[in-house]
Amino acid sequence: MKTVSGLDSLHAAHQRNVLAVSSPVWLANVPTPTNVAKAYPKEENIKVEEVRDHSLLEDIAKYPPAMKQPPTDHPEVQAVVKQLDWSKVPSIAPRKLVNGVFDLARYDYRKDADCWWSASVCRQPKLDYLPEDVYQCPRPGDWGLTFDDGPLRVWSANNTLNQWQEPHLYNFLVENGKQKATLFFIGANVIAYPAAAQRALTDGHTICAHTWSHVQMTALTNEEVVAQFYWTLKAIKQVLGITTRCWRPPFGDVDDRVRAIAWLMGMRTFLWDRDTTDWNLAGYSQGQHTMSKMDMIIKDWLNAHKNGTDDEHGHIVLQHELNNLTVSMAEKWLPAIQKEFNVITPHACMDIALPYWEENFVYPTVSNKSVSTTTTTAKATNPAGNASHSIFASKMVMIHSILSAVATLLLAYAYL
Repeated sequence: MKTVSGLDSLHAAHQRNVLAVSSPVWLANVPTPTNVAKAYPKEENIKVEEVRDHSLLEDIAKYPPAMKQPPTDHPEVQAVVKQLDWSKVPSIAPRKLVNGVFDLARYDYRKDADCWWSASVCRQPKLDYLPEDVYQCPRPGDWGLTFDDGPLRVWSANNTLNQWQEPHLYNFLVENGKQKATLFFIGANVIAYPAAAQRALTDGHTICAHTWSHVQMTALTNEEVVAQFYWTLKAIKQVLGITTRCWRPPFGDVDDRVRAIAWLMGMRTFLWDRDTTDWNLAGYSQGQHTMSKMDMIIKDWLNAHKNGTDDEHGHIVLQHELNNLTVSMAEKWLPAIQKEFNVITPHACMDIALPYWEENFVYPTVSNKSVSTTTTTAKATNPAGNASHSIFASKMVMIHSILSAVATLLLAYAYL
């Protein structure tokens, strides 16, 4: 089995023998737009602008209903199912949910044979042909900025709430140093607000998948997992013209079965090592945290870095463009975080310059801060896998933290 170029140094300590995968051939015929970014932008072209087109994707009727599990018998889904190498997917039964919460009683989280994050916070797959999850920045002082659940569109007649929908956050990031983030998009949201998704790509943000309907993925069957990934990847491809190589599991819920399917479909798993808990802010759904509670969490992180007790590695931080509360908290704290940390994307801190299978997008990283913004033609990729086609251009050695042995209970909450 061939090791993918670019992962050797990153996982040298674990001697991983990562399976080579290639660009998803089943997305080759997806129609792509002509009026979107074709390369990483020049900084002088990134500006504060409004999104004036609020129309849905023209082909939205060809997609599954929003925020529902897509059917598995759709011909396009079945075509993907038939192309995947199922010998590389471990035989792990779907997890059982009771009122939206996993039944952990029968799972041995100490042994954790399945590397199930929801039970053990495991981020190093037990299968050596799967890459390690990206969950923290190796270099002390780096802050990997991420936002889940976008692009945010507020479906309300209340103008006070509507003002928080995109491009509110995206404009704020432009105003604060043209700050870049990695954005984990829900597939259904992409086709519901394509102009906002396109704006994010134009601004130089890195776009990743966050499933179609934001569900606990380990509770799904294999084919249901494929359907979640397929429609999200197709939505991103049709709206943005890119095929992303990264995804983040909703609620962090992932095990080696789901990781394997994601990897075979061309995506690496991204998690986090710091959670702002903005998803739990009171005033929205069942949130229980006050604003002052979240203030305290971030203040503690800033103080730990200032006093030198946070000096082992950098961080990847969980935040959301979910509603007015999460966006306002992000905007409140970003300037202070920028003063204390080197705020970059997780891809940049991991030296991942090519976040998409299309090679015309080359992003700056910690090792190469200057990139070409000239559009090039994407190269064809061998469907059988080619070790010379680097999946991630990583050159840094990940510093590992000791994983918690305490089982993690998931909240029965619609979005994390």
